[in-house]
Amino acid sequence: MTDMLIDALARLSARERMLLAAALLLALPAGLLFGVLLPLHDARGAALEARSDAIALNIWVQDRVAEAGTLAPVAATPDRAPIGTSAIEEMLIDQGLRDRVSQLGADGDGVVTLRFDDVRFGRVAAWLSEAHPDWGYDIARLRFEATDTPGNAALALTLIPPEGP
Repeated sequence: MTDMLIDALARLSARERMLLAAALLLALPAGLLFGVLLPLHDARGAALEARSDAIALNIWVQDRVAEAGTLAPVAATPDRAPIGTSAIEEMLIDQGLRDRVSQLGADGDGVVTLRFDDVRFGRVAAWLSEAHPDWGYDIARLRFEATDTPGNAALALTLIPPEGP
């Protein structure tokens, strides 16, 4: 293999060999730059951005924990009968959230499931804060997940009737 390379180079003129050497001296650093260094630089930038996002999230969670520690306990609310899916639907309509609901249903035991696939987080959080004490259900499951749209979330909520005394 090296003999073939030496023979090919020997057949070239001195000027052609110099041009070939110059091309190699330019191509190798360019290949190193575009093939290795720039992808590493991009990966480092993405990692730094992910790190700053994680730090910001951690600070936000710590602030919420500190805030939760300062809240006074909620006074016990009198037991109320569950309001049912129709009343929940009316509350959603009043808040302008009904068109964002992807699932609203109840089973025979009175368990209500409610799901939003893509809804403004602030609107649904305000609705939950306002509605929860009066609707006669306990929250058995509440799950928020971020969506691709900034400020929006997916929500899965399971409500159960309160247990008797």
